[in-house]
Amino acid sequence: METSKIIRAAAYCRVSTNRDVQDGSFELQREHFAKFAAERPGMRLIGIYGDSGRSGRAMKDRPELTRLLADCEAGKIDLILTKSVSRFARNLLECVETVRRLSEIGVGILFEKEALDTRTAKGELVLGFLAAIAQEESASISRNLQWGRRKRLERGHVDCPARYGYVAVGAERRWEIVEREAAIVRQAFYMAGTGSLYPEIVATLTRMEREGGSARVWNRIPVRNMLRSRVYIGDYLSNQKCAVMNLDGCVKTVPNSGQVEQFLIEGHHSAIVGRKLFYAVQSVLDARLLWTRREPLSEHDREIAATAKALARKEAARWRSITSK
Repeated sequence: METSKIIRAAAYCRVSTNRDVQDGSFELQREHFAKFAAERPGMRLIGIYGDSGRSGRAMKDRPELTRLLADCEAGKIDLILTKSVSRFARNLLECVETVRRLSEIGVGILFEKEALDTRTAKGELVLGFLAAIAQEESASISRNLQWGRRKRLERGHVDCPARYGYVAVGAERRWEIVEREAAIVRQAFYMAGTGSLYPEIVATLTRMEREGGSARVWNRIPVRNMLRSRVYIGDYLSNQKCAVMNLDGCVKTVPNSGQVEQFLIEGHHSAIVGRKLFYAVQSVLDARLLWTRREPLSEHDREIAATAKALARKEAARWRSITSK
């Protein structure tokens, strides 16, 4: 590299939260890099690019970084100054690809915190190292958040909204029964237990909603999800779904099959449905007896249907005795 050549530098600053913005972190970064360039005679700062209040998970969601990369492609910049790898990219694939692409067009990146300059770095090993730092820092933040949530769950504190049939009250967000909705939940379990099919259950629940002044319209999937939910026997199972990230940075929600630790809190709130009926309805669902009337039923399916019907009628009698008091 010719020492007499003026290095055209651009600084990239990012703060990820509004609190950082309020604390002045963004402006401090801008002032720091302006001073950094001014103290180096062979460097000329041609611009400061910054995204504030953005999570930084995906590069495409940061307009100022996109503009910076476009100016690099246009040949306006020789060197990017940034505070750390995690400020530049938090995704393994994007970081490696971006650093490599910039290197190919003669643009280096100086990561101040890690004291790493890609203009002197040696090949894929250094690129992988840079990206691993960002990935680990992001993973560390995620682990800290998960740890805090796990501790709250261990103490029986649930931070998700109350499910249908309940309302969260007080500072501790205790779940209490909403009787109008609870009656609809009980009706769904009763009908499932006594042999009604999905269309019949859907029609009845929608009619009950309308008669109660609600515009809610039920369909098969929400009914099935309700009948499967342990919430209605007073238990709370955490992390039934979880967010997973692909290498390209895309996040999607999937059923939790062991990716995230789960906690079962028994007796977290008052039950709407008895446990025996709940488990009998699970057997009905597993046998797919709510889909269509099948004749003749196998002996096993007849036993499931008979057990569920008896428990549903017994439970209905119990509900009537409670509500009549």
